[in-house]
This record gives sequence, C-alpha cells and structure tokens, in this order.
Amino acid sequence: MTQNERIFLPWWKRVVIVIATVIVFALQIMLFVFAFQVNFDFPFNVWIYWIIEGGSFVLVYHIIHRPILTNYKLTWSILILIFPLPFSLLYYLNQRSLALPKYKQKKIDTILGNYYNPNQIDCTLELDRKDPKAAKLARILRSSTGYPLWKNTKYTFLFDGLLKHEDMLVELKKATRYIFIECFIISDGKLLSELLPILKEKGDAGVEIKIIYDDLGSKATLKKKTILEIAQIKNCTFTNYNPLGLNINPAFNYRDHRKMVIIDGKTAYCGGDNLADEYIHQKKRFGFWRDNCGKYEGEAVQSFIALFIEMWYISTKMVLKLENYLCDYVLERETSYILPFGDGPSNGAEPGYDIFRSLISSADQTLYISTPYLIIDEAMIESIVLAAKSGVDVRILMPGIPDKKVAWYLGRFHYKDILLAGGKIYEYTPGFNHAKNIIVDGRYAFIGTINMDYRSLFLHYECGALILLDNEIYKMKDDFLKACDDSKPITYEDWKKRPWWQKLISYLLYLFAPLF
Repeated sequence: MTQNERIFLPWWKRVVIVIATVIVFALQIMLFVFAFQVNFDFPFNVWIYWIIEGGSFVLVYHIIHRPILTNYKLTWSILILIFPLPFSLLYYLNQRSLALPKYKQKKIDTILGNYYNPNQIDCTLELDRKDPKAAKLARILRSSTGYPLWKNTKYTFLFDGLLKHEDMLVELKKATRYIFIECFIISDGKLLSELLPILKEKGDAGVEIKIIYDDLGSKATLKKKTILEIAQIKNCTFTNYNPLGLNINPAFNYRDHRKMVIIDGKTAYCGGDNLADEYIHQKKRFGFWRDNCGKYEGEAVQSFIALFIEMWYISTKMVLKLENYLCDYVLERETSYILPFGDGPSNGAEPGYDIFRSLISSADQTLYISTPYLIIDEAMIESIVLAAKSGVDVRILMPGIPDKKVAWYLGRFHYKDILLAGGKIYEYTPGFNHAKNIIVDGRYAFIGTINMDYRSLFLHYECGALILLDNEIYKMKDDFLKACDDSKPITYEDWKKRPWWQKLISYLLYLFAPLF
C-alpha cells in the first residue's frame, strides 16, 4: 500500500475538517480579541497567548502534511487547535518517529544486519510457482520487515491458553541451553506458581534464562516480592521494558505487547496469551477467556530469536549475538511456509497494518477475523466492506463480555457498514474473545499479538506470523467457526437497537479513536 492511499481524505472528511477548522479559527480569534481587550494593560499575557496559538497552527500545518492516517490528522488537528498546550504535549508523546533514538536503531541494524535466510530467493520463487497470491503476501511482509520466509517449520495451532500452558511446561522441562520469555503481562497466581519451579530447576542446571516484561502491563499484577524471587534464580536475567518514571519521554507510550517463549532455538510460542491466570481459566474476570497461540519448531524459530534479541537490546542496551543462539535442529517440511515478523516503533513502517489489509483484500471465498477490538481506520473498514460486497463470506468474531467497555462501544460503531455489505458479526457470549487471527480461504492466516486497534497497529511492539498453505489453518478455521456457533450473531436491526447512551458514546468517541 502506498503512502498516497494512506493519506487519502474522503470528501465528507474534507468538508468536516474545513468546517471544524473555520469554527475553531473563529473561536481563537474571538478569544484573542477578548484577551487583548481584557488584558490591554498586560501586553505580555497577550503575546504569550499569541505565541501559543501561533505555535498550534504551525503544528497543525505540520500534521496535515505528514504521511500518516487521515484519522490521526483529523483528531490531532482539532484537539490541538482547541486545547493547544495539553494536546501539543500529548502529540509529542505519541510520535512513533521519536520512540527509538537513531543511535539505537543503527545499533539494532548492526546486530541483525547479517540475519537472512540464504535460501530466501529460492524459497519465494518456489512458493510463487505453487501459489502466486501466497508469494505476494510474503513479499509484502518481507519488504516492510526484512524478515525472511521459511520452510522446514512445523506449526501447531494451540486453540486454548490452558492447552498452550500445559504444552509449554513440557517443552520447558526439556531445555538444555536457554529459555527466552517476553511478555506484556506477568501476574502472580497459579500459572506463575507452576512456571517458576521449572525455571529455578533449569537455572540451577546452568540453563541461561532471560525474561522481558512490560513495566506498565505488569505494574499492578506482579508483586515486588515475586520480582525479587525471579531475579534470584540462578543464570536468570530479568528486566522490565520501558519502566515508568517522572521524565517526559515519548517512548513511554510505546509498550512491549509481544508474547514469546523460545526454548533452545528449537521451539517458539507466540500468541495472544500472557503469563496470567485468566488465560488458563483460573480467574473469571470476563467469563470464559478465549485465546490461542502458535507453536513453531524448526527454521522459523530463528526469526523469533532475532525479535527477542532486538527487544533485549532496546530494554537493556546489552548485545546478544544471534549466532550464539541458533541451533542445528533440522526439520523437513516441504508443504507449508511461515514468516514470523515483528512490528513496532523501530520498524519505520506498519507491517501489521499492511499485512492485515493485504490478507483482507486477497480473500476470494472466506474471510474470518477474530479480534478483541475493532477500532480501525476507514481504509481497512472499506477493505472488509468490499470483500463482503464481492461475495466473500466475511465473519468477524468480537467479545460478548468486553474487558474495556468504552473500546467495545467504539468497536460496535463500525458494525453498520460491514453488516449492510453482507458481512456477519458475532459476539462471543461465553465471555471475552482475546484471540487475534485472520484466516483467508483456508490457505493463508495470521496469528499473533496484534489487535485490530490503533495502539496495536501503530504504536506498540508486536509480533506474529504469516502462515501459508499449512494444514493447521483448517484447524484454525474449524475453531473459529465453533466459536461463532457459541456466539450471538449481530444483525443490522440489533445494531440499530443499541441503547441511546451507547450510540452517544460511540459517536462522541469516534473522533478520538486514534487515541485508543
């Protein structure tokens, strides 16, 4: 997708932004005149006011000419013009381009500069002969991330968080070299009480253990006592990504939302589940917690190692050499292709957004989307609508019991166009749907940590994998359809009958959707 496609502004939005700008400009002039009349004995106050207002217009001019989503332009322009000081500061703190200093990015490029698949060209050409559409998807993702397409990888779809937890504990007990864990949330509870004894045993045996957790994500869930307990495990290095502090740093708004476990370079797990009890159904916060995960064995694990090494350097400034963590594990798999990738401020691109839109646009027969949130821009909504209008069986699975009601109301705002186009939307009545999947035609799929919201697509560090021509995609499809059977189908009539206050909240928040 080109930048021109991203900055295209629909006619009605152009009208709205012009009208809003004129109104706000008129209000600003009136306030200026009023301030001048009231404070004519204090010209210093007037000049301060004028400098602030003038600066806000310069900033808005800069925003309008940036190659960013139109929704961002509209939201930030209006907020900055109305409330210059607070929202100018918030805009500064929300800038992806400021999230990673150039020297750090250069260091990461140096660390991973030699990372590539020697058979990359042959692998892609081979896939091109089998399925040109699959090869095209791989090239799109490869071009924005640099991560290679792999064969010789066994992918296993783990349809439940408890299943993944039990499988992971078995694999952790086999570790002989190292264990890497990266997680948004680590929480005290039953899950951690089962995990820590294994880590202690492996640490005592000389296994290298490295753990990254997000400081904000785990702030309220991980006791200081537990942090000290983990830090005392032999051969274990335990660090928090981007700790919260009093300093004003643009990077504080960019969180590590990735969830990965890597064992000996042979096995990797990546999915929506954190290390917390709700994911193994020990805590009923929002009914049944639906989540899933991908397990990878073979060549593609190398990409997850590279992603972990990147975040380890960002978090600790310590360099890990990729070659020290690779293994000679050989697995012959000729029928499927896997492309793990990462997204985040250090990319300089939006690979998650790109591959989501590409998958949606590539659907010929079926398009199944599972997401906890549906706070996306009009370009992606239009891609879904066009797929439905073309006769594709479009189904979207949303939570029936939300964890964030405001985000849920905002997500429901987008139902209308999809439903009118013939798409089907289901709300998972047993509880909270936290799984993040896109399944296309039973042949191509995404599984990982990326939600369909602005923060996941444009702000946070995320990870996942593009799965191509793998038989496990049929299991993903069956699991999705089973979840739909357990859910409430939402009709256009249902959508229209929402309580008036929900409608009001949705309309009021729509303008501020990029902030969610």
